Amino acid sequence: MAYISNETCVPTMTSNTTPSGIAFASSNNIDAWKAFDRSGSNWSTPSFSSVVGYIGYEFANKSKIAKYSIEQTSSSSTSTRMPTAWTFEGSNDGINWTVLDTQTNQSWRDFNPEKKEYTISPINVDYHKSYRLNYTARGSIGSITHVGELGMYEIVYDTKLLIHHGSVYKHYSNNQWKLLPSIPTEDDYMAYGMDDISTIPESAWSQLQGEVELCYYTDDPTKTEASFNIETDPFTLAEEWEDKEIKIIEYTDDPNQIESTITIETEPFTLYDELGDSVDVLYYTDDPSKTSAELNITANYSPLDELEGDFDVVTWTNDEEVIAGNRDMMLTYDALPFEQLIVQPTDIALYGDVKKVVATKVTENSPEGILRMAASFDSGLTWKTYRFNKWLDLDIQDTTLFKRKGMNLDTLNAIPEKDLIALTRIAYYFDSSKHYENSYSLDEVKMVVDAPRHAVEFRDMSLQLLNTTATIDLTFSGNKLTGVLDDADQGKVKYRVLLNGKTYYPADGNFTRLAASPFNIELNIDERNVNFGEENTLKVEFQDYWGAVDSREIKFIGSYSGLMFMDESGDFLSDTFGGILKQLDYGVIIAGQTTLTKKVRIKNLLGYAVDHVYLEMDKKFETDGVDVQLSRQADPFLPIDYLTYGLIQPEDSIDFYIRIATDIHAKPNPNGNFEMKVTADRV
Repeated sequence: MAYISNETCVPTMTSNTTPSGIAFASSNNIDAWKAFDRSGSNWSTPSFSSVVGYIGYEFANKSKIAKYSIEQTSSSSTSTRMPTAWTFEGSNDGINWTVLDTQTNQSWRDFNPEKKEYTISPINVDYHKSYRLNYTARGSIGSITHVGELGMYEIVYDTKLLIHHGSVYKHYSNNQWKLLPSIPTEDDYMAYGMDDISTIPESAWSQLQGEVELCYYTDDPTKTEASFNIETDPFTLAEEWEDKEIKIIEYTDDPNQIESTITIETEPFTLYDELGDSVDVLYYTDDPSKTSAELNITANYSPLDELEGDFDVVTWTNDEEVIAGNRDMMLTYDALPFEQLIVQPTDIALYGDVKKVVATKVTENSPEGILRMAASFDSGLTWKTYRFNKWLDLDIQDTTLFKRKGMNLDTLNAIPEKDLIALTRIAYYFDSSKHYENSYSLDEVKMVVDAPRHAVEFRDMSLQLLNTTATIDLTFSGNKLTGVLDDADQGKVKYRVLLNGKTYYPADGNFTRLAASPFNIELNIDERNVNFGEENTLKVEFQDYWGAVDSREIKFIGSYSGLMFMDESGDFLSDTFGGILKQLDYGVIIAGQTTLTKKVRIKNLLGYAVDHVYLEMDKKFETDGVDVQLSRQADPFLPIDYLTYGLIQPEDSIDFYIRIATDIHAKPNPNGNFEMKVTADRV
């Protein structure tokens, strides 16, 4: 189960940015890291600084902090320097901060350093990138604010893995694969699930032939997806096919086809790439009149190659056509410059979705040299190349890798529209081999963009772009939010959900990606984030392509969801997750007797209709001589092993009756219990 780590998740800092993340402070920011160095030193503000300020840390990746600590490390008289009132806050942008915990009137000892820990309550369910201690008071006569160590402790969730192979579930233990007897339950994942599959040797994986599925379990309620990294040794087809005969079998039902053509594409190369820069040429002739031999080598060179760094070419002309702007002035040189990495410095200004990226060469007769391109979707922070019909990460600073894995013109021009969403920048690599005789020039890269609106009206010979605000139709039932987000002008829409003023979906607090309208919303609200028996506020903010924002609020009393068991007084007997809230207490049962009948109600709090309801006692609780009997009615009680019901609409309920019958030989059990289970099909 989830627990709070006992070790601070902030690394031991040696500067504000090493080994990772960023330490920061409102004053004396240069030494902010000393609050996270675990060396017994202190972070201190300058003398007579403000009593209001903050000290914090920005993680490389978002973290969910559930506890923090403040340590007084100096053994001198520091009680007047330590913060005495503060808020502990989290943020994802460094601008908007959420208060997670508030403390006032805290006191510290002199000459006896201490460490205080504070658990955030209610538990912080949001991930934040930055956390800070925002202090508003310190010791009464202190002129310096002093923090020895600031620790942060995150929630650790259980994650377990099982292998599904050959229609059975497996786990690896004691150097062998072991089978599970049935479809795994949550208990099975906890008992047999693997924490780390990277330790499984390759020899064990080779025993699993055919399709292998990785089954992932976590108790993190905010986890929506899992990813796995599978590493293989780098290889090329040439390495795999070396010294092997390759046969390509082609099938066609074209009766007119009489031959096939196979095209194999390799990286551009020259003779010098194969032989190197030092070559001996042996010359033989039987011409008796030949007394000498001559070898001509054509190399690509330009005086511009001698100029290091950036330079400007200044030109002058008295051509009236150029001066008038009717003709462009062009500079052409045939030598290919040293290799270049050109990165687009600013984002592409887009007012719609990129349908296509088209790049063209200056002429079709300039094939020499190598041009490679990469794309960025986060303003140049990271770069990607398109291979195998998907985007892969690429380090463009590694020019050898860029040259080998970057996109060529054909690849760039063939990328489908769906894979170009949110494109912001393009980078280019030009080759510089001195043996190429011609340059590789890029004529243009153009973006083909869909206009963000489709509703256009002509009126009085003027063009009007119409925009209607997006609309939403929402229903909340059984802790399930359903609805339709629409825009009358058929523009794209996006939304986000807040629960009780806090970000719920998406977890990072941003809107979802723009999607075509109408867009169906189906979102389950985790009961662990709901205030039970109190009023909750569910707010859905939505936005159209123009940026117009609107919102809808739904208020509801927190309750459980599912097919819920209740007693005849209306109290829940169990929660959504199977936990027991209240028991049907039959008291002491004497062997040979039958108990009184108790009424139980099943209420449909799923938020949708169900059919084929099937109710029975859980077999694993059966006891010899004790029979838990079910009946549709109390009088007469007609015992049956299971009950079935038809269609049950949301908020509807059905009643049934339970009693316990024992025979005279039943063995005594001071803690006897039973559980009922119910299944149904969604309509």
